[in-house]
Amino acid sequence: MMGVTLLGVVLIFLSVGLNIQTAESCRCFPQHPQHQFCSSEMVILANVTGNRLPVKDQNNLFRYKIKTIKVLKCSNNANQIQYVYTDSSSCGITLDQGRYVLSGHRFKYGIEVGMCDLVKQWDLLSLTEQENFKQTYKMGCDCTISTCFESPCCPQSKKECMWETNSPDSLEYACLRDSDGICSWYRPSSKVDEDPMCI
Repeated sequence: MMGVTLLGVVLIFLSVGLNIQTAESCRCFPQHPQHQFCSSEMVILANVTGNRLPVKDQNNLFRYKIKTIKVLKCSNNANQIQYVYTDSSSCGITLDQGRYVLSGHRFKYGIEVGMCDLVKQWDLLSLTEQENFKQTYKMGCDCTISTCFESPCCPQSKKECMWETNSPDSLEYACLRDSDGICSWYRPSSKVDEDPMCI
């Protein structure tokens, strides 16, 4: 009886440990949208037109039918993008019908997207954010964006922009290289002032 009870306790601990590990595997480190854009294989603006359906012969995948409005970034031929694929686990995403900016990698006739990729509803973005995705971000992909949680956030090299997660309007900024080769944050038509603690 004691052996059975001990075995039960061990199984419970293993089960809890596996659940924690599974939940933690889906945690996403905060990243600026430009960093996600530049580090992704593919970024598209798409209209989700279909409901979530399971993929045949792929037990862990679902797909959404989409109509691609614009390919924002892609290293391969993107003419055959018809679906968004996503995992059935908690690492997957759920989409409503409507327009989205999505990042991920090529898979069959579409793009595979997870919880840590770009998943932004287009109509909820500001005009500046929309312009960043359509044009500005790609001009700054030779810069590095590092996430910073506490001020002062000082860059370690001239190719680095520090993203302060608590800055309310920082999602409208783009990190671009100037004529001197220094990467800095810019909002539309103006440079963002550097933290005085870093000067």
